[in-house]
Amino acid sequence: MNLKTFDKSTRIMKKADLAIHGQPLQGNTNATVIGVIDCTDGSRTLEQNLVCGIRQAGGLALTFSVTNFNDLQRLAPATAKFADNYHNAVATQVAGLIRTQMLDGVVAIVDNYVMGLGVLYGCTKTNCPVLIMPKGINKDYDTCLLQAAGKIATREIKAGEVEKVADGYVHHNGTPANDTLTLDFYRLAEAFELAVSGSTTAMVNSGETLNMALTASNTIMQMANDIITTKRLISKRTLNEKLAQYKNNGGSVAGLLMFQKIFEAVDLKVNPSQYPSLKTTLADQAFVVSDTTAPMLINGQAWVYSSIADAITALASNAIDSGIVVLQCCSGCDVSVVAHTIQTMNKADSIALMTDGFCAATPVLTVAHMTPDGYANQDFANIQNGDNIEIDVTKGRININVNSKDMKVRAKRNILKKREMYF
Repeated sequence: MNLKTFDKSTRIMKKADLAIHGQPLQGNTNATVIGVIDCTDGSRTLEQNLVCGIRQAGGLALTFSVTNFNDLQRLAPATAKFADNYHNAVATQVAGLIRTQMLDGVVAIVDNYVMGLGVLYGCTKTNCPVLIMPKGINKDYDTCLLQAAGKIATREIKAGEVEKVADGYVHHNGTPANDTLTLDFYRLAEAFELAVSGSTTAMVNSGETLNMALTASNTIMQMANDIITTKRLISKRTLNEKLAQYKNNGGSVAGLLMFQKIFEAVDLKVNPSQYPSLKTTLADQAFVVSDTTAPMLINGQAWVYSSIADAITALASNAIDSGIVVLQCCSGCDVSVVAHTIQTMNKADSIALMTDGFCAATPVLTVAHMTPDGYANQDFANIQNGDNIEIDVTKGRININVNSKDMKVRAKRNILKKREMYF
């Protein structure tokens, strides 16, 4: 939706509308209008720098704010369904702003992947050029989780107090302890040129703020004038090249799967075959996210949990010596702290992790992104304590000693695996 597509009467209406809101175009009916959307708890300095940069580039900036996902997270569990619905809620708000304010482009200040995906989806649906501006990046989040795991293992904190360590990490380092999925979102956005080049390596809330903001302002102005939309940036011709760049920058399959909705919106189907996957009857897809130091084969009994805190408590109490920790109903959650707890307790050679959540690469044999997830009441959702499971990365398979008939009986009896709805 660009002004170049509007006739003279539409431009006059736009000029009058902006004048009513106290921002006259001073006779220029062809001004490029950029929406600066603040999706954080407050980024006044960054927002002002962006507005200044857009004006220097010859455009007009309108500022908006969207309720931060972190605020709503305190009111409801961060389940996958909640996140999905929130993506759509943000997308609807952004699309409405684009249409009613006749924006030629959008630059969004984000600090988590849920907000970022919502903005991207809204702009993609309306064919509006968009640029993501990260607010603060911390690439050392694994250090924070390792500290938390160590304190859990030594009984300094309880399993549900990981956030205290994260808060302390933020206090000492001055930047947010971004979750791994948010970092992957930033990396993928940069690879697709939906974020300023270098944004995943620069501390955006440090002294580089002004330079990054000016670069972003010039970039979004160019994108708006040339009508460079998400569909133009993510094309079949350049897809594989950009995905390779994303992987080389440390991006995992988590980010790729997270972008599926965006890929579908631009009529592309992406096959994440470049990441190691396993075949199993338990799920349609399952990806190995372990690093090269992890064991390739583990055979043992299943230890099933539906929350991260319960799994960590069991590990810290030495209730699990070997086997496979199965985390169900954790889709959309970062389970890295469980893997780090296994590593901290020196049990990476005897304990593996299976989950429908996401996880950064760890020295623990970890199979993540199990789909359908634990809410779907299919085979993965009906694994029980004591089931014997074999994970063999060399053969690319997961085997379980439960036959399909017994799994169907379990599914009929299972009335608890229901996905929660919030919107």
